[in-house]
Amino acid sequence: MMQISMANANDFVQTVTIDDTVYKLHFAYNDVLKSWSMDIRDSQNIDLVRSIRIIPNFPLLSQYKRHLGITGEMIATVTTDIQNIGRDDFINGKANLVYVTKSEVNEILETTV
Repeated sequence: MMQISMANANDFVQTVTIDDTVYKLHFAYNDVLKSWSMDIRDSQNIDLVRSIRIIPNFPLLSQYKRHLGITGEMIATVTTDIQNIGRDDFINGKANLVYVTKSEVNEILETTV
């Protein structure tokens, strides 16, 4: 499992390597909707997927994995029962954004069945 670092900003880009491929993740906080969204770009800064709403404890990449060639899953985990992740929740520790590899997902599923 890899934790994605989040900046203390409303709008920023974070470069990450997922499954041996470099991606640029663009994060934006919408103050009106009180929610975060994420765009996924390739290493050349070309948009691959736009406006993925970051929902707590939900697989964020499931419908895009085949298009992106990503085998694992990205999840915003939260420590409380919240519907929307607030502007400071990634900074204050109420939420974490993690990438879980395919083998880790399979291991989790095997232990819960």
